Amino acid sequence: MTQAPGPHLSPDDVENWLSGTLDAARTRHLDLCPECFDRAQVEREIVEQLSTLPPVGPSAGFADRVMASVTVRQRRFATRRSVAIAAGLALALIGSMAASVAWTLANQDLLASVGNWVLAQGTQAGWLALRAVVSNFIEQPWYESVRALAGQPGRLAAAVVVASLAYLSGVFALRRLLALPTQQVAHAG
Repeated sequence: MTQAPGPHLSPDDVENWLSGTLDAARTRHLDLCPECFDRAQVEREIVEQLSTLPPVGPSAGFADRVMASVTVRQRRFATRRSVAIAAGLALALIGSMAASVAWTLANQDLLASVGNWVLAQGTQAGWLALRAVVSNFIEQPWYESVRALAGQPGRLAAAVVVASLAYLSGVFALRRLLALPTQQVAHAG
């Protein structure tokens, strides 16, 4: 038995065959592959059965029933009351912004001193956190061995080279695993 060339037909290929627009190479595959031919015949039977069904349309009055169930929203500013509420909200917003600007201009010294205090407290908290992290790091049981390794430049360079090679091998392995297939493979079944 002659093996069919190329991969099996896709659903798009079967659709093209049904419409008579399948290219010659894919048609040759269809002639030689019993699995694809059987699937295409089943699709042809389904299409023939569907073509015998009467067309389905909406029932009488469908559009009227749908339009009757649709609610039309009222415009937001259709009444005097809604315009008055919107104007009041806008006035309150603009008034509060103007009051904030006026207070800021009148109390610049107070704002500067508060800003300096916040900056000083933030700096102090930052240095305290840094000291805590460094102290915690120094107290680790492996710290002395790493410090001894860093004290000998040859051993440190070797450790850096080994770590870099391990990293690069991981990158190449992931690259190979994540690469897309470059060619289609014929079905071996």
